[in-house]
Amino acid sequence: MDLDHWTTQFLTGHGDFRAKLHSFTLAPDPICECDRMPETAKHVLMYCPRTLDARKKLRRVLRQEGVRWPPEDGAFLTSKKTYEALATFAREALTNRSDR
Repeated sequence: MDLDHWTTQFLTGHGDFRAKLHSFTLAPDPICECDRMPETAKHVLMYCPRTLDARKKLRRVLRQEGVRWPPEDGAFLTSKKTYEALATFAREALTNRSDR
């Protein structure tokens, strides 16, 4: 699987996240639509209730591959399956948004 637009955003933390956009004055505030925390890559990946279903699928694959949650830095690059799981999560999390 190749590196794509969505996965790159999660691996770098730069992308269509309100906190990042706000830092460039491209969003009025940094807070996620879930009204809990600033919307960062980490928030969307780990905590946001809007990505709960996608996160469950991601965690299932990581567990099968022997990767603990929360994943350590580099965990998604340990195997093809973990990378593909992150890519699937990223695509789903960033394209299935009602606030964009």
